[in-house]
Amino acid sequence: MDVTLIVLRVIHIVSGIAWVGAGALVVLYIRPTLFALGPDAEKVVNELFVRRKLPVYFAVVSTLTVLAGALLYWRASGLQWVFVTRPTGLGLTIGAVAGLVAWPIAILALPRAFAGVGEVGAEMKAAGGPPTPELIGRLRAAQARVTR
Repeated sequence: MDVTLIVLRVIHIVSGIAWVGAGALVVLYIRPTLFALGPDAEKVVNELFVRRKLPVYFAVVSTLTVLAGALLYWRASGLQWVFVTRPTGLGLTIGAVAGLVAWPIAILALPRAFAGVGEVGAEMKAAGGPPTPELIGRLRAAQARVTR
């Protein structure tokens, strides 16, 4: 029994579930809630991203998933091209590429996009009164960045 292999698999699977689950929570529940709250979303964004450090969570679980996955891929393939030409190797390669594409989004793009919504929400709140068309346009643009 190879303990290293078991540990890498557990890390990869558990952190991958945590990453995908948190991503689903953000996309299915947090994002729509922020959009519905409008200027009041600033409080939620500050709580999640500043106080509770959600970007740090995404950075940790996504990095653990990618690192453990890379080590597992290396152990399985020996970095030989023939590995990719087999069905199992092709499936693992597609998964590896998908993870490597999603990883920088999890640690760079998503936190910046939500921070933009929070900043515009704070400006709307500070303005005290109905938001100007310019602020509404900026909020919609920030929300569109989150959606992308």
